[in-house]
Amino acid sequence: MRTRTAAAFSLAAVLALGACSSGPSKSTATKSSAAPTPTADKPAAELAFGKPAETVGSGGTGRLEVTPTSIVYVTKALIDKPSKGLFAVVTVKDRATTAVAAEETAPIMQGGWQWIAPDGQAIATGDGTADMVSIEGFKSGGAVQPGAFRWESRVFDISEKQRGGTLVYTDGAGKSFRWKTPAQDAGPQVEELKKALAE
Repeated sequence: MRTRTAAAFSLAAVLALGACSSGPSKSTATKSSAAPTPTADKPAAELAFGKPAETVGSGGTGRLEVTPTSIVYVTKALIDKPSKGLFAVVTVKDRATTAVAAEETAPIMQGGWQWIAPDGQAIATGDGTADMVSIEGFKSGGAVQPGAFRWESRVFDISEKQRGGTLVYTDGAGKSFRWKTPAQDAGPQVEELKKALAE
């Protein structure tokens, strides 16, 4: 009888020990359940000037293919002169790519266009006297209807040393797109743009 009791006690002890050792330790369980460390967002990849970007429309409505196509540098636009010596004028083709009308995001919506100069200065389209420049044929504004496209222009008041900056557009989803601009006049609309700026 004593032998059976001792054997049963030993078996119970072994089973209890095995159950304790087979479960995860407190430190192991805590480590496996910890949330992954968040990583910083990668900076936007730089596109070649003239290449389109698929963007989200203002307010998250619709989709817009945005393409900066040409750039000219002028010291005068019609009767307007830049406060820093030079206007960088960029033509932009906006095309609605879904069945919903879409428009570019404005600076007031924490989006829109910026010029990042080689010296690092961020220049908005409204800085200096740039917002005074209105170019015939490149000033539509408003939403682009489904299946349609239209031409826009973006003007920056910069210095001579700030040529060849990086053009940045932030869309309705808060995503930024970047294009390195040529430091000299370039693109298929150059002659048309120069004529419009001189008239």
